[in-house]
Amino acid sequence: MYSYLLLAHSWVRWAVVLTVLLTLAASLSGWVGRRPYTRTDTTLRSLSTSFVHLQLILGFILYFKSPITTYFRENARAALANSDITFFGLIHFLLMFVAVVVFTIGSSMGKRAKTDALKHQTVALYFLVGTLLIFVAIPWPFSPLAQRPLFRPF
Repeated sequence: MYSYLLLAHSWVRWAVVLTVLLTLAASLSGWVGRRPYTRTDTTLRSLSTSFVHLQLILGFILYFKSPITTYFRENARAALANSDITFFGLIHFLLMFVAVVVFTIGSSMGKRAKTDALKHQTVALYFLVGTLLIFVAIPWPFSPLAQRPLFRPF
Protein backbone atom coordinates (compact mmCIF):
# COMPACT_ATOMS: atom_id res chain seq x y z
CA MET A 1 0.00 0.00 0.00
CA TYR A 2 2.82 2.41 0.86
CA SER A 3 4.33 2.19 -2.63
CA TYR A 4 0.96 2.95 -4.25
CA LEU A 5 0.43 5.95 -1.98
CA LEU A 6 3.92 7.18 -2.77
CA LEU A 7 3.26 6.78 -6.48
CA ALA A 8 -0.07 8.64 -6.21
CA HIS A 9 1.54 11.44 -4.18
CA SER A 10 4.30 11.76 -6.74
CA TRP A 11 1.92 11.94 -9.71
CA VAL A 12 -0.75 14.14 -8.10
CA ARG A 13 2.07 16.64 -7.61
CA TRP A 14 1.88 17.38 -11.32
CA ALA A 15 -1.86 18.06 -11.16
CA VAL A 16 -1.15 20.46 -8.29
CA VAL A 17 1.67 22.22 -10.13
CA LEU A 18 -0.31 22.51 -13.35
CA THR A 19 -3.59 23.74 -11.85
CA VAL A 20 -1.90 26.12 -9.41
CA LEU A 21 0.20 27.68 -12.19
CA LEU A 22 -2.87 27.99 -14.43
CA THR A 23 -4.84 29.61 -11.60
CA LEU A 24 -1.97 31.94 -10.81
CA ALA A 25 -1.58 32.96 -14.47
CA ALA A 26 -5.33 33.52 -14.87
CA SER A 27 -5.61 35.59 -11.71
CA LEU A 28 -2.53 37.68 -12.52
CA SER A 29 -3.74 38.34 -16.05
CA GLY A 30 -7.22 39.14 -14.75
CA TRP A 31 -5.85 41.52 -12.15
CA VAL A 32 -3.46 43.31 -14.53
CA GLY A 33 -5.85 43.19 -17.50
CA ARG A 34 -8.81 44.28 -15.38
CA ARG A 35 -11.06 41.61 -16.81
CA PRO A 36 -14.16 40.15 -15.18
CA TYR A 37 -13.84 37.19 -12.83
CA THR A 38 -15.33 34.41 -14.95
CA ARG A 39 -16.69 30.93 -14.39
CA THR A 40 -13.35 29.62 -15.73
CA ASP A 41 -11.50 31.54 -13.00
CA THR A 42 -13.81 30.05 -10.39
CA THR A 43 -13.31 26.55 -11.79
CA LEU A 44 -9.52 26.89 -11.88
CA ARG A 45 -9.41 28.24 -8.31
CA SER A 46 -11.66 25.47 -7.05
CA LEU A 47 -9.90 22.70 -9.00
CA SER A 48 -6.43 23.75 -7.89
CA THR A 49 -7.53 24.03 -4.27
CA SER A 50 -9.11 20.57 -4.50
CA PHE A 51 -5.90 19.05 -5.89
CA VAL A 52 -3.90 20.79 -3.15
CA HIS A 53 -6.20 19.28 -0.51
CA LEU A 54 -6.03 15.82 -2.11
CA GLN A 55 -2.24 16.05 -2.09
CA LEU A 56 -2.32 17.08 1.57
CA ILE A 57 -4.41 14.04 2.48
CA LEU A 58 -2.03 11.74 0.60
CA GLY A 59 0.89 13.49 2.27
CA PHE A 60 -0.56 13.06 5.76
CA ILE A 61 -1.13 9.36 5.17
CA LEU A 62 2.41 8.99 3.85
CA TYR A 63 3.82 10.93 6.77
CA PHE A 64 2.57 8.26 9.14
CA LYS A 65 3.40 5.31 6.85
CA SER A 66 6.83 6.30 5.55
CA PRO A 67 9.89 4.63 7.06
CA ILE A 68 11.80 7.92 6.61
CA THR A 69 9.35 10.02 8.60
CA THR A 70 8.80 7.27 11.14
CA TYR A 71 12.55 7.24 11.78
CA PHE A 72 12.48 11.05 12.05
CA ARG A 73 9.63 11.03 14.57
CA GLU A 74 11.25 8.32 16.68
CA ASN A 75 14.82 9.67 16.51
CA ALA A 76 14.43 13.37 15.83
CA ARG A 77 17.67 14.48 17.44
CA ALA A 78 19.80 11.98 15.51
CA ALA A 79 17.73 12.41 12.33
CA LEU A 80 18.50 16.14 12.20
CA ALA A 81 22.06 15.22 11.20
CA ASN A 82 20.74 13.72 7.93
CA SER A 83 19.46 16.36 5.50
CA ASP A 84 17.30 13.90 3.52
CA ILE A 85 15.52 12.65 6.63
CA THR A 86 15.19 16.18 8.05
CA PHE A 87 13.74 17.38 4.77
CA PHE A 88 10.94 14.81 4.69
CA GLY A 89 10.42 14.60 8.43
CA LEU A 90 10.21 18.33 9.04
CA ILE A 91 10.85 20.81 6.21
CA HIS A 92 8.67 19.26 3.48
CA PHE A 93 5.87 18.54 5.93
CA LEU A 94 5.77 22.03 7.46
CA LEU A 95 6.22 24.03 4.26
CA MET A 96 3.58 22.03 2.43
CA PHE A 97 1.14 22.34 5.31
CA VAL A 98 1.66 26.12 5.43
CA ALA A 99 1.29 26.30 1.63
CA VAL A 100 -2.04 24.46 1.80
CA VAL A 101 -3.26 26.86 4.48
CA VAL A 102 -2.21 29.82 2.29
CA PHE A 103 -3.99 28.37 -0.77
CA THR A 104 -7.11 27.65 1.26
CA ILE A 105 -7.26 31.14 2.76
CA GLY A 106 -6.59 32.74 -0.63
CA SER A 107 -9.26 30.65 -2.32
CA SER A 108 -11.81 31.40 0.37
CA MET A 109 -11.06 35.13 0.51
CA GLY A 110 -10.97 35.36 -3.28
CA LYS A 111 -14.34 33.70 -3.55
CA ARG A 112 -15.87 36.17 -1.09
CA ALA A 113 -14.23 39.35 -2.42
CA LYS A 114 -16.67 42.07 -3.43
CA THR A 115 -15.27 43.08 -6.82
CA ASP A 116 -13.77 41.15 -9.74
CA ALA A 117 -10.52 43.10 -9.43
CA LEU A 118 -10.27 42.22 -5.74
CA LYS A 119 -11.04 38.56 -6.48
CA HIS A 120 -8.21 38.39 -9.03
CA GLN A 121 -5.82 40.30 -6.77
CA THR A 122 -6.53 38.17 -3.71
CA VAL A 123 -6.20 34.87 -5.55
CA ALA A 124 -3.06 36.08 -7.35
CA LEU A 125 -1.25 37.17 -4.18
CA TYR A 126 -2.15 34.17 -2.05
CA PHE A 127 -1.49 31.69 -4.85
CA LEU A 128 1.86 33.34 -5.57
CA VAL A 129 2.95 32.87 -1.95
CA GLY A 130 1.59 29.30 -1.89
CA THR A 131 3.30 28.46 -5.17
CA LEU A 132 6.65 29.75 -3.92
CA LEU A 133 6.29 27.63 -0.79
CA ILE A 134 5.49 24.44 -2.69
CA PHE A 135 8.29 25.02 -5.19
CA VAL A 136 10.78 25.24 -2.31
CA ALA A 137 9.29 22.19 -0.60
CA ILE A 138 9.12 19.85 -3.61
CA PRO A 139 12.07 17.43 -3.65
CA TRP A 140 13.21 18.34 -7.18
CA PRO A 141 16.07 16.30 -8.70
CA PHE A 142 18.22 19.47 -8.49
CA SER A 143 17.24 20.47 -4.94
CA PRO A 144 20.09 20.89 -2.45
CA LEU A 145 17.77 19.65 0.34
CA ALA A 146 16.51 16.31 -0.99
CA GLN A 147 16.18 14.82 -4.45
CA ARG A 148 13.54 12.60 -5.98
CA PRO A 149 12.82 11.81 -9.63
CA LEU A 150 10.44 14.04 -11.58
CA PHE A 151 8.28 11.01 -12.41
CA ARG A 152 8.24 8.06 -10.05
CA PRO A 153 8.01 4.84 -12.08
CA PHE A 154 5.27 2.27 -11.51
